[in-house]
Amino acid sequence: MAHKTKEQKVLASYLEVWIMYILRTCTDKDNPMTKKELVERVTRLTGLGDESLQEGKATNSIEKTIGRRLSELEEMGYEFDSGRRYGMAGEVFFRTMGGRLRVTQDKPVSYYFEPILDNADVSVICAAIESNRYLSAEEKEYLIKRENAACSYHDGEELSKLPRKPEKKKSGNVPPSMDSVTLKKIDTLQYAIKKRLMIKVVPGTYYVENKKIVFGTKREKESYLNPYALICQNGQYYIIVTHKGYDNPTHYRVDRLYSVELARDEDGKGTSFVKREDIPARLTRFFNGRKFDALAYTSMCPLMAYRGEKGLEKCQFCCQASAATVVIDHFGIGDSVKMENTEDKDLVKFSVFADYENVKLFCIQQYMIVTPVFPDKLKKDVEECLKEAIKRMDNI
Repeated sequence: MAHKTKEQKVLASYLEVWIMYILRTCTDKDNPMTKKELVERVTRLTGLGDESLQEGKATNSIEKTIGRRLSELEEMGYEFDSGRRYGMAGEVFFRTMGGRLRVTQDKPVSYYFEPILDNADVSVICAAIESNRYLSAEEKEYLIKRENAACSYHDGEELSKLPRKPEKKKSGNVPPSMDSVTLKKIDTLQYAIKKRLMIKVVPGTYYVENKKIVFGTKREKESYLNPYALICQNGQYYIIVTHKGYDNPTHYRVDRLYSVELARDEDGKGTSFVKREDIPARLTRFFNGRKFDALAYTSMCPLMAYRGEKGLEKCQFCCQASAATVVIDHFGIGDSVKMENTEDKDLVKFSVFADYENVKLFCIQQYMIVTPVFPDKLKKDVEECLKEAIKRMDNI
């Protein structure tokens, strides 16, 4: 038998990598691969055992080795699921490889790769990326390619190279939808939340300049904020914060922030970052340890326009029964939302515990299908706002 070359020895020493590469790029639960098919694919890629195949022999010179490697890889995935003390080894393997090997009960036995993110997971994430109005085309392409690479089965597609992160363009006269800045902001915000650091932001706004829509600073003065959570609502990203020295929580849309950076100390050196303040009492109800309950928060502030100074209140309004899903879409179906029938079968009554200003804005926006009931000030406020709107239309 001919001695292996140096290159063949190197290739053979990384058989596990070749096996996992093939399984990850060519298989999933619905498209498994038998050991024979796997051996043939490894042979074509590496050349190992090629002579045996060319001579038409029944066995490949690396078939037994690959069989042993498959058994070992299968055991690693099994250990991750078990409660045994060896489970840590399986978890290391799972996190390092981005998934694990699975075995079917078919005859012959087949193998496939189970990634951390499966096709459905990636599709959901990619759909959210595609529908975002304030990610640039370059950012969308970058994120979607990376998400697809995290998946396994590519149905014969050639794996494309991962794109580099898009760089911020030099022109300042373009809105965020045309500028690759959102990812950088989110990266900074996530780091600040994880490390519990204060941030310095400059709010932005839109205005017209030379007949073009321009995104610029809303004011020159910076705001120092304590960031606690990053959430997504109605397709937009929001940062949940308090202002430095205050405990009243509020939120900002990330794409409406002109600039975001970590706050540095004010001792003249600026060599260290400032720790954020503790979570205020008004936000603790949304936290379970370090996990933030985004659903509970967005149910309280469904429109996310802003948080009013009046705070949370129990409010009631009647809605056309045929349009009840409009209310559900805004306020959810959690413990803070109740729905009951009325004497009029065409109407249902909703009771919500939410931010008063958000409820008022909702009733104004949905005045065709919603009628405020309680408290009395809600009815009065909505009525006055609608009258004011009619007056403005008459004056135009």
